Amino acid sequence: MINYLLAALIISFVNIALLMVINSKRTTSYFTAMFYVMTIQLAGHLFLALSSNIEEALLANKIAYVGAVFVPPLFFLGELTICNIKISKPLRLSIFAFSSIILGFAATAGYSDIFYKSITLVQRNGVTDFVPVFGPTHILFNIMLFIYLISGICVLVYSLLKKRNFSYRNLQALAAIGFLSIGSFFIFRELGCDMMAMPAIYIAVELIMLCIIHRIGMYDIEGTIRDTLEYQNENAYLSVSKNRSYIGCNDIAAHYFPVLKTFRVDSKIREADEFGSILIRLIEKFNPQDLCQVDYFQYGNKHYKSVLRHLYHGSKVCGFLFRIEDDTKVQRYIKLLDKYNNDLATDVQNKDSHIQAIQEQMIVGMSNMVENRDSNTGGHIKRTSQVVKILINEMKKDEAFRNMNKFFNAVIKVAPMHDLGKIAVDDIILRKTGKYTSEEFDVMKTHSEKGAAIVENLLKDVESQELVTIAKNVTNYHHERYDGSGYPRGLKGDQIPLEARIMAIADVYDALVSRRCYKERMSYAEAYDIIVSSMGTHFDPTLKKFFINCHKELENFYDSCGE
Repeated sequence: MINYLLAALIISFVNIALLMVINSKRTTSYFTAMFYVMTIQLAGHLFLALSSNIEEALLANKIAYVGAVFVPPLFFLGELTICNIKISKPLRLSIFAFSSIILGFAATAGYSDIFYKSITLVQRNGVTDFVPVFGPTHILFNIMLFIYLISGICVLVYSLLKKRNFSYRNLQALAAIGFLSIGSFFIFRELGCDMMAMPAIYIAVELIMLCIIHRIGMYDIEGTIRDTLEYQNENAYLSVSKNRSYIGCNDIAAHYFPVLKTFRVDSKIREADEFGSILIRLIEKFNPQDLCQVDYFQYGNKHYKSVLRHLYHGSKVCGFLFRIEDDTKVQRYIKLLDKYNNDLATDVQNKDSHIQAIQEQMIVGMSNMVENRDSNTGGHIKRTSQVVKILINEMKKDEAFRNMNKFFNAVIKVAPMHDLGKIAVDDIILRKTGKYTSEEFDVMKTHSEKGAAIVENLLKDVESQELVTIAKNVTNYHHERYDGSGYPRGLKGDQIPLEARIMAIADVYDALVSRRCYKERMSYAEAYDIIVSSMGTHFDPTLKKFFINCHKELENFYDSCGE
């Protein structure tokens, strides 16, 4: 019998070792606590069998009662956990308080008759046992066992009816343990052989519990996620308290940053240390209202990405948690990609500039073709383009036009196209040296609308819609007059696009100060007077001040052209 009890105790210790192996990260659960109290109970049975007097027997019995009063509540709470039933913290404390009261009554044995009225030592199968006469408080122990038996059955039935999300295999195993342990105790106590039978029952319960705990580990989603992340983790983790004291780090952090091995737990992080100053800087940047803060830093010759979060202990914030990953390859790739993008952008820009130069050359070339057909306008395109540029440079000085650089640059670019429609005018009319008849002038006036159609076809697939529109307006409306007497549509005032109003001044000014086959060039003073006096009738009066301010520069330009 002694060997049997000793073997049961040894097997129970072995089961605890197995429990630590299969459940090393979750040894604080209700079921794992059951292993320890059942081992204590088995030790009490062994000590009782070895006792030689009443005092030793009573002490051994009290040790055994530690397991007897705490195994049922631990089992019941574990059952609730598996069935996903939560109870309040005060109720859990009440359960343990009730068991503690019963244990307290059991501890009075030998000093009082409230639990045992009397005890008689007996020898059974060569070992010591005793036959008690129960006192009034012993009924509480029986009531406790009965309550947990009925409660366990109710939880099982409730869970089955509600079809709760849990493993039915585990539930069946729990039902077997409940009936096996509590039911067997009542039966074998009545037969007077509970000392012989219960150790074997406890060992059987432990083996079943090992299987259940192993399976629970798979269903514990939080635990499996934690274990999986830890196994696959390649990131460094380190924690700092709210007062910036070092708490600890994982092995990867110590590998990344060997200086952490010199940090003392609960000691303030030193700003004098390079890595310590980095941690403090990141903490100071952290906004407590944010869930996390992502930052990048360089340490040594490597780059790192840091994700900073609050560190929780229970439900309270107790510090800061850093997750740091080696970002060196990514940063080097980004730098390489930036260099490639810069080289590519430069190459594209160069090619784009080359394409634009070709386009501009084609435009100028076509305009020159028109000019070579027109015996009246030699050099007109080049000169008017420069006049437009001089006028626009003056307009740019005005605060009202400070955000219009893109528009002005487009006007300068399309200025050579303003007479492109003349390419569609018959040579007989275009090259005529004398004055046009009214019919011939009507044909000549069509060059503006024809020019708008030509530039749209030339530019619509290679330039932005904004530039195409500006080019059409310049070619179509540069002969419109501010008072509405111009052509082709008789627009007046602000109905005429600004780009056409600018082009009109340049076109007429060049005609006035240039020599034509049918007239001599006009003096700068005469041309100036005509342009200024026509502001409000032929030209936009808001452009008057710009023309006046730059007329000397215009004269210098024409002097340089030999006009």
